[in-house]
Amino acid sequence: MFNKTKTEIIEKSKSVKNLTVFQWKKFIKKRALKRIKKNLKYLQKKEEDFTIEEMRELIAKEEKEVISQITTTVGISTILTLLGIPNI
Repeated sequence: MFNKTKTEIIEKSKSVKNLTVFQWKKFIKKRALKRIKKNLKYLQKKEEDFTIEEMRELIAKEEKEVISQITTTVGISTILTLLGIPNI
């Protein structure tokens, strides 16, 4: 009985983890696409001006930058919280 409950809990936690990872990846990809569109607008270019491979490279690069920005923001807010400084 306990083994069945234990395996059910493990399976549910795995599905929750997978869902969370999927949601974060989706969030990062949306943020990266938004930044790419903004940069293309700034450069006065269209998405059609690039090949599929070039767009994939741009997306991968922007995803790395978004992840870097998120980790920096989280790190700074964690340090401020530890010091007792409210978010500004």
